Amino acid sequence: MKHLTRDELRALLTVAKAHSERDHLMILTGFWHGLRCSEIVKMRGTQIQDGHMTVQRLKGSLKTTQPLVSNADPLLDEKTAMEQRAEYVGDGLMFPISRSQFWRVIRKHAAEAGIAAHKRRPHVLKHTCGMMSIKAGIEHARQYLGHKSIASTGAYLCVDDDAASKAVATAAVAFL
Repeated sequence: MKHLTRDELRALLTVAKAHSERDHLMILTGFWHGLRCSEIVKMRGTQIQDGHMTVQRLKGSLKTTQPLVSNADPLLDEKTAMEQRAEYVGDGLMFPISRSQFWRVIRKHAAEAGIAAHKRRPHVLKHTCGMMSIKAGIEHARQYLGHKSIASTGAYLCVDDDAASKAVATAAVAFL
């Protein structure tokens, strides 16, 4: 499962914020809420109400309502900017660009942030949210990502050989 590390995510957000508030907010919202590219570019201002965002997930997934994230770190704070943007656009699109344009935005900022080419795609934001939220517990991650099936969430449990080996070594030390 290709996802960003904490440092890669912060680098991407920093580069995007330096170039464009819109780009930063799209990337930040995609990450915080585990959104697909289409869910980001089709988002309307009316989906933001009372400090929450409602998303009808695509590909047969659930409709979710999640609080907008307020964070002391301006790089990670979406709440104020999303509420202001929603008020401005009304029923209009929050981010009126195409899917292909969002792909270009991600590729451009990710390249400048030094992120590997195979991670320079919008869906990596959803995977990054998934990997982060899986640590909160599988049922929490399933609901947050809008998965109907726990099997969909199970994809985030896959790790590489190195991570699995380290986990077993740690468990062995604790066991022995």
